[in-house]
Amino acid sequence: MTQAVIEYTETFNNSTDLTIAHFSRWNNEISVIEKIEDTTEIFEDAVRSNPLIYPVSQSIFDIAGISSVREANINGYRLLYEVNVLDNETVVTTLLLLGQRQSVKEQLIKHCLMYR
Repeated sequence: MTQAVIEYTETFNNSTDLTIAHFSRWNNEISVIEKIEDTTEIFEDAVRSNPLIYPVSQSIFDIAGISSVREANINGYRLLYEVNVLDNETVVTTLLLLGQRQSVKEQLIKHCLMYR
């Protein structure tokens, strides 16, 4: 079985920067970055071999009725992503990273305002 390819969107990278800034108010920035790196490694290991391992994101479904976005909850962070098969290749596209208690809706609005 071929392993999935993982793509990181600009939106994911921007939301990661916002998440680092958010959590660095209470924690050492280096430890926040290390925890996020550990979280993404766990995520990558899981979805490379089983892209559908995490459930559909209830938050995105409630906001927009979209059922193609999945949500991985790891180490107190939420990673939102989609899975697509293109030319017999499974591609995992990361969409958003945020803290466990952060609102998806608020994060998306903030992103739209900051990175338009």
